[in-house]
Amino acid sequence: MKLMIVGLGLIGGSMAMALRNYPDLECTAVTRNEVTRAEALRMGIIKSAWPTPDDAPIENQDMLMLCLPPDACVDFVSRHAMRLKKGAILTDVCGVKQPLKAAIDALAPHPFIYLGGHPMAGKERGSFANATPDLYRGSHYILVPDTDVPDSAMQAMKQMIHFIGCADTIITTPAEHDARIGYTSQLMHVMALALCDQHLLFDSYGFEGGSFRGATRVAALDPELWCELFSANREPLADLIDELRDNLQIYADLLRSGDRSALLERLRTSSDRKKAFDAERGLDRLHSPL
Repeated sequence: MKLMIVGLGLIGGSMAMALRNYPDLECTAVTRNEVTRAEALRMGIIKSAWPTPDDAPIENQDMLMLCLPPDACVDFVSRHAMRLKKGAILTDVCGVKQPLKAAIDALAPHPFIYLGGHPMAGKERGSFANATPDLYRGSHYILVPDTDVPDSAMQAMKQMIHFIGCADTIITTPAEHDARIGYTSQLMHVMALALCDQHLLFDSYGFEGGSFRGATRVAALDPELWCELFSANREPLADLIDELRDNLQIYADLLRSGDRSALLERLRTSSDRKKAFDAERGLDRLHSPL
């Protein structure tokens, strides 16, 4: 199978590394960074590389994986996707799905098979320099298939997902994906940013424990990329922020009231919801006493 990865940053670079020994795979790449192209070729994780899609033999690929920011993915699709041969798989790793799906729908009918993807893995720092072959190990991989995706395409993607070490595959729709990611990913980044806007940040050295480090870990993000992601999902994310604000206000009101019994009840309710969520995923067994 001929796979072309467009974008060799953290995600695309890690994908190429993870697929190094995938059976019968010829992996090539498109990346503007000359140093990255040279290093990826030296490492042997790609066979060939091109600086721009205009130079690359997109027409010969069995699968094309877009590892680009959302706006760049939309631009690529509008300019180059129709070059894909009939039956080729077009996939991506975008953190939002509806804008790209709209761009693909605008091309209908098209010769390629669209099978969107989103590996739930990453780091605070991007770029090829931070890519690792084990980035996806143990993570979820979300698939967002277009209508009438053949089973052969689904199986091809699932085999690759299994090979790179993902724990499982989650199937969903673009709208459901963006709503859930708004909560589990984008809202977490907003919270981390907001915590770093608190007045005590620079006075807290030596007082930060694991909970603080975990809660603020993703705040050192790429502002341009996350501005794109937030903007593309602005309405669901804004609603989630409003809901979070209301929940935080409940705790502030309980603290100011001095009603410890009401505060305790609220803590128990929230804690029980987390425990129930962990139980559904089987995580409660990991924390059970011996």
